[in-house]
Amino acid sequence: MFDGVKFSTFSNVKSKCYIGTKLESTFDDAGNEITVYSKPEEYRFNIQPVTSTSDIQEFGEHSNKMKVAVITNRQKYEGKFKEFDCAYLDGAAPEGESVNGQNANYRVYAVQNQNVIIRVFFMKLTK
Repeated sequence: MFDGVKFSTFSNVKSKCYIGTKLESTFDDAGNEITVYSKPEEYRFNIQPVTSTSDIQEFGEHSNKMKVAVITNRQKYEGKFKEFDCAYLDGAAPEGESVNGQNANYRVYAVQNQNVIIRVFFMKLTK
């Protein structure tokens, strides 16, 4: 029935995402703050919904609007991401943007460095 079909459950767990670094904000003539982001970079991480009991207790009602990336190469990515960076998850991409961050659908909510991994929590943006 499944002759020739290869199931690789654990070899294709990484999904494409883009993350743009939040830069120094600017202000317009009316004094409104304008958030500025760098050009988003493409990454491939294991990104999942927040489901663990401890994470749900930590983030409370926000946990149902959050995702977490588990980054296994801590040495390469340590210090790379910070809170309020913009993120493009779930197939969103920075293509056709006139301003960096315009199409972002998540933002970095928290970055937790652990023993050998980094966990990056993303909060869904509402527009």
